[in-house]
Amino acid sequence: MTTPVKIESVLGMLTILLNDSNYSKWAFQFKSVLRGYKLFDHFDGTLVCPPKFVLNTETRVTKEITSTFQEWETVDLALLSLLIATLSDDAIEHVLGCKTTNEAWSTLEDRFATIFKSIINMLKIEFQNLQKGADYIDKFLSKLKSIKDQLIVVGKCVSDNDMIIVALVGLPREYVIIRTVILAQVTTISLKGFRAPLLNLELNCWSSSLYGCYVCPRD
Repeated sequence: MTTPVKIESVLGMLTILLNDSNYSKWAFQFKSVLRGYKLFDHFDGTLVCPPKFVLNTETRVTKEITSTFQEWETVDLALLSLLIATLSDDAIEHVLGCKTTNEAWSTLEDRFATIFKSIINMLKIEFQNLQKGADYIDKFLSKLKSIKDQLIVVGKCVSDNDMIIVALVGLPREYVIIRTVILAQVTTISLKGFRAPLLNLELNCWSSSLYGCYVCPRD
């Protein structure tokens, strides 16, 4: 049987409070810690609640509560308290009235997984549709990296090559030659190797503009 001391030690390892913006990080930490202590089976329903009442020899239900149920309930309520301790004030509202850890966990998954999916979809759309516009190259690439980092935080892998392809799509027409050259390359280019020619072209554009030879069009 899980002891209160064991549950208290687990609580000290759970440092993230669930809110609308950090479900993936919270769930990852919570699952990792609880599985490490062999306690997550209450949450995912693997450890099914045993019969509450004793059956007599004639298989009729009595009013006597089984010891296995009492032990299971004690642990489950302690774990439910542990779960609640990792929730923000807003998140707690969604588990009010839940009587078991499995009920509470399922409720939180249903609620926050939907929000989580919406966040991922919005980040993907923003990432894929970002345009350089009037931004300098470094600012444009910084915006892309910021979205990429947010996607990685929510568990979506974005490779450097993915970022390069998206950046190429978002570049204006004066970068068409660089786009063509990079897309035609057989070997993979690094982000550093990708950034250098873009900066060189940007510098040349503004140098030409300074001397009145050429004005780099800016969308």
